[in-house]
Amino acid sequence: MAKLCRIEQAIGEERAAVIHRKRDIEYYVRRESEAGIARKGDVFSGRVKRIDKDLMAAFVDLDNGESGLLRFAMTPGAPRLVEGAMIRATVLRQGETGKAALLKFIEPSDAKTPIKEKSSSLREAISARYPGIKFEDGHVNGIEAVAETEVALQGGGYIYIEHTRAGTMIDVDTGTGQKSEVGMTAAREISRQIRRRGIGGLILIDFPNFRKRKIKADVWQTFKDGFNDDPDMPKIAPWSRFGTIEMTRTRRGPTIAQILLGPDGSPTAETQALAGLRRLTTEAEIDGGARLVLQVPNDAFAWLENGVINWREALSGRIGQRFRVVSGKTTDVYKDDVKDDVKDDV
Repeated sequence: MAKLCRIEQAIGEERAAVIHRKRDIEYYVRRESEAGIARKGDVFSGRVKRIDKDLMAAFVDLDNGESGLLRFAMTPGAPRLVEGAMIRATVLRQGETGKAALLKFIEPSDAKTPIKEKSSSLREAISARYPGIKFEDGHVNGIEAVAETEVALQGGGYIYIEHTRAGTMIDVDTGTGQKSEVGMTAAREISRQIRRRGIGGLILIDFPNFRKRKIKADVWQTFKDGFNDDPDMPKIAPWSRFGTIEMTRTRRGPTIAQILLGPDGSPTAETQALAGLRRLTTEAEIDGGARLVLQVPNDAFAWLENGVINWREALSGRIGQRFRVVSGKTTDVYKDDVKDDVKDDV
């Protein structure tokens, strides 16, 4: 059971790493721009928008413009729901692209309009997941790496992770390594990556073709052991006739890749902007008296200019008024050689 969580209050986002035996086993990112999202543990008063008899469920309007899905099988003892009724419900699973948040009925509500009644903080969510866990403040590194699709394995070989609408596909490439050694290493690394990335739903892993039954059994057991003490209830099937392993794991929200990257697989403008602000803050801490310039790519610069979050005030509170932000091709931080009387802060 994990006993420590390192948490970082960065500008525009909260980042956390759950640590077990001195290794990061899970990562979390919550962004200020997504404060209205219905997250697990939140409580809403919402309006029943539509009853779908085929799905045996109701779609509920929530305060943030999202729709929640309330399955009748999960509402024992509830009164018969009708369109237009106001109900109080808690979020069991955060929504994601193409999928509504999953709700659990609490009771009828007297509210006149949809409203969020209770928000669950990241600390509360992690504490509920790991009772008794301790928190420490500090920088959380490594999150960007778990959004990458390619992972090199020690001793040779690679794993490739691709998300689709239907599920997550993981392929093991032996490269120049030996099949048995790569298989065992991949089994350990894949289970680790699934947990660190927050991957849920259907997962299919394509391993090399092992001829010996003992090797197959050892790889399968090693893979299964990687999910010991995993709260997301993984279910792992035996080897298929095609040499693949299928599994399911409870979804707890978007994966790290879905948060950080756009549909084309590149970091979003927000991701680039917030990464630039973190870098500027770090550089300012190292060089306490320098005036600095943060250069970010054009899309990230436009995102900052749009004022989605109040980053300027937060940054000034941390490092003072000794910075400028400019647009460029890449992200960079350098000393400012512009005189105070002619400087035009962005």
